Amino acid sequence: MKWKDLTPIQKATIPRFRENKDMLVIAPTASGKTESVLIPVFDDILKNNLEPMSVLFISPLKALINDTHQRIEFWCDQFDLTATKWHGDVTASQKSSFIKKPTDILVITPESLEVILMNKSSEIKNSIFKNLKYIIIDEIHYFADSDRGTQLNSIINSRIKTYCRNDISRIGLSATVGNPETILNWLTSNENSEVVADKNSRPFQYKVIYADDFKIIQTVSNYLDKKVVFFVHSRKEAEKYHNLFKKHLKVKNIFIHHSSIHKDAREESEGNFKQVKNGLMISTSTLELGIDIGNIDVVIQKNPPSNVSSFLQKVGRSGRRTKIQRTILLCDGEEEIVKSLAELALVKEKKLEHIKLPEKPKDIYFHQILSIIFEYGRIKKRDLFLILKEAYVFSKISKDEYQYFIDNMVEKGFIEENGPYLSLGDAFEKEFGKRNFLEFYSVFWPTYEFTVLDGRKTIGSLDSSFVIGTLEKGSNFVLGGEVWTAAKIDHDNFRLKVKKAKEGGIPNWHSEGGVMDYLLTRKIYDILLGDYNKELLNDFDEVSLKMIKDLEEEGRISGFENGKIPVQFYFEENKVFIYTFAGFKVNSLISSIFKFYHDIVSVHDTPYYSSFKFKGILKMSDVEHIADNIKDILEDEELEKFMLEKTKKFIKNKFIKYLPEKDHAELKMQILFNKEDTIDLFENNSLKLIDSSVFSTW
Repeated sequence: MKWKDLTPIQKATIPRFRENKDMLVIAPTASGKTESVLIPVFDDILKNNLEPMSVLFISPLKALINDTHQRIEFWCDQFDLTATKWHGDVTASQKSSFIKKPTDILVITPESLEVILMNKSSEIKNSIFKNLKYIIIDEIHYFADSDRGTQLNSIINSRIKTYCRNDISRIGLSATVGNPETILNWLTSNENSEVVADKNSRPFQYKVIYADDFKIIQTVSNYLDKKVVFFVHSRKEAEKYHNLFKKHLKVKNIFIHHSSIHKDAREESEGNFKQVKNGLMISTSTLELGIDIGNIDVVIQKNPPSNVSSFLQKVGRSGRRTKIQRTILLCDGEEEIVKSLAELALVKEKKLEHIKLPEKPKDIYFHQILSIIFEYGRIKKRDLFLILKEAYVFSKISKDEYQYFIDNMVEKGFIEENGPYLSLGDAFEKEFGKRNFLEFYSVFWPTYEFTVLDGRKTIGSLDSSFVIGTLEKGSNFVLGGEVWTAAKIDHDNFRLKVKKAKEGGIPNWHSEGGVMDYLLTRKIYDILLGDYNKELLNDFDEVSLKMIKDLEEEGRISGFENGKIPVQFYFEENKVFIYTFAGFKVNSLISSIFKFYHDIVSVHDTPYYSSFKFKGILKMSDVEHIADNIKDILEDEELEKFMLEKTKKFIKNKFIKYLPEKDHAELKMQILFNKEDTIDLFENNSLKLIDSSVFSTW
């Protein structure tokens, strides 16, 4: 493999295996962290003759599984070991072969694990899991705060061990985590556990440039002799810039990558891009995670992402060969310039957003109750509670809450109670039995996008609202860098038949964009006050520097001040702006509180302010009353009922609607709003009335 030495994270991680520690391993992309755990795992298999299957490697995406499986197979070939990948696209015969004769390693998604636990006999599950010694979770940050993460936590911490005869070592891998100890607790309850981090981060170079499309083309043209990933925020932008670069740049190796392009085309792009010495890959966040696309010289970003973790993930794709991470931020406005500066400042300070784990994820609790009963056929009520209690994600749900939950599920017909035993009721099969329970295994919604077909070949998919609202037979559009004509729209089966065309517009997809966090928006407020390391500006272009300077001046003129929350009234319009710079979830909660207590006509929230129009009279003292009493207000049961009504249209996943109303409300509050940071904001800052501010246009 031509290695001259082990990497820093490998040197830090490998010795820990001798101590049988559970570990959270944190290191940048392309630092060798996967091998830092695989090397000692292979060593253990070979030295101690571990029987198959001894290693379960869990990954969030099919593309990552394919990539990881290929890397693991390379090692296995050297050692006469075997590995299997298992996800929705793997053939039934390959899965059947594994069931008959388990391999040393299984690389799999949480949903496929759920399928095995629910659908295979105890004899098969004992055969698969009896020799399991290691559970490795790749990109653990991607899972932890999601529904899939809750499902996975239940599986690895309480359900699988029923079939295991060994103590299992649990290892999490991640590039970016702001609160690693919390994620370690999520991973394992073992006291003999540790966070192992690579403290020797690679040098980091950047440029920030104010750029319109002409400037973007000009900048990219300077790097055509390099291997470049050009990150954008949406599928529409990916198609747009792929088109622009093909038209205006003499670039031979140009590729496009996003989630609506069919997996075969994406994999072909990944493989081709990996092989070339220079080339340009335009991608959404689909290449943010660790799919191997070779040695990247520079990462160019069209506007910064919505959080620092994502910024570091993207930048970490570069510099594997040179050991220097390089990125260029091309920003199209002052807001994006100051956001870039804020993210760079937080990177310098080594501050990342905290992953917030759900307190009591009762929607997935509902799912796991049904799944476990399905797995066992019938189970004692007490035993079910104890199994669930072992999962970290459900550990805070009390016995009384569990009993209330079970009673509610019995009442709705999902469960039948016979003495001490629970079994499934008629409502379970009625609600989830379609297509052999296919949609039950996955805890998140399917996308319901239209599949685009050229003959029998799948090109990709389109957002249903774009197809229904915009496309007609004969309409042209761009997908995967090609122009297509809509030949036949099958609304019943979500299928769109197409043929090649010459010119067309780029479609919209609506499931994109990120929410800016409290940490980042508060740092932007600091910048407007001039409170940041000015050395960070050394690599900003002249236009960007002037924008930053002008924004600081605007902050000073507006009366922005440390420890203050500026409040501006437009009495002629009956409108108020509360400049919290606290993120969208905080501001959305603030405007909802005002709507509950006052006669609010319309609301306009951004990550930077809560703004609304009011009827009648609203005074500064009214705003101060809510700020001063925020803790008590958030405990108001009537407010909670109001919020439930307000959020009725929001569907988190397919299970939330089956919960008791109170649980329904609590979950939605956790997802849509940010109570903790709202309290922090008002407890650590006082209000200040200001006359005017240009930031109302942000």
